[in-house]
Amino acid sequence: MSHPARGYAQFVEIRQPPERVFAAFADPRELAAWYAAEASVEPRKGGRLLVKLGNGRVRDATIDIWEPGRRLRLIYMPDGSLPSSATGPIVDDVLFDVKPGKTVVRVMGNGIPGEREWDTHYLALRRGWAFWLHALKKHLEAGLPPEDSA
Repeated sequence: MSHPARGYAQFVEIRQPPERVFAAFADPRELAAWYAAEASVEPRKGGRLLVKLGNGRVRDATIDIWEPGRRLRLIYMPDGSLPSSATGPIVDDVLFDVKPGKTVVRVMGNGIPGEREWDTHYLALRRGWAFWLHALKKHLEAGLPPEDSA
């Protein structure tokens, strides 16, 4: 029996302009500072984003949409270490929205098969993006004065 694909959504508000936040996804040195142990990026539509995470897992994606400061969509290449029951691509869509003095970064992932054998990978991505977006915020807001709570 086939189960529908599932997705996830995470977001964070960062006190930086969208161009600066987008640059943290576009530059390998920046990616290595908040996301991956190693990174390479071909910053263009049809380019490639390849990261090696701290746990050794590799995430290898084709850049499907490249709109600096607005949107980035990554389509992940098949990974031989994952179950083979995927029926389509796994995708991360990253949107950069402006609020006064902030950028809202939204990561929406989809295409993860609903079969139980994918549960570990699915949960790792959901939890991972929550962690990575917090790390991105910390990285980009380092040295900024604390926000007023008023």
